[in-house]
Amino acid sequence: MIRFMLVLVTLIFASVLAPVASAPSAARRVVIRPVGNQMNFAVTTFRVRAGEQVRLVFENTATVEAMKHNVVILNDAAAIDRVGIAAISAADQGYIPDDEAILFHTALAGPQETVEVTFTAPSEPGAYPYICTFPGHYVLMRGVMTVTP
Repeated sequence: MIRFMLVLVTLIFASVLAPVASAPSAARRVVIRPVGNQMNFAVTTFRVRAGEQVRLVFENTATVEAMKHNVVILNDAAAIDRVGIAAISAADQGYIPDDEAILFHTALAGPQETVEVTFTAPSEPGAYPYICTFPGHYVLMRGVMTVTP
């Protein structure tokens, strides 16, 4: 009976500690804002490590209603124009078109709203462009997420 109790206590103890021991590390927090009421990102570059958890927070500090924004990370700079133009006809999808170049994106944020997305950075080091896909904004609202080994 004592042996049974010891085994039971050990199993309970192990099951309580297991989630703590395997808890994921906190995601790297990246905050991006627009430059006032302009169609520009205040942060145009940021670095993350390959495979790292990233919590991308977009704080739309704009005050003009037309300054709705999002952050859309792409896998290829050559896709910027294609995705930006396709977004015009994707209003019912929050201006996020169906395109294989889109890796991650936030929701559309109105003035004074904050949105976020958590993702795992690509495993391949390189430069990953990001844009705002609200109609016409992609022309000026651009940046680069650099993934390092």
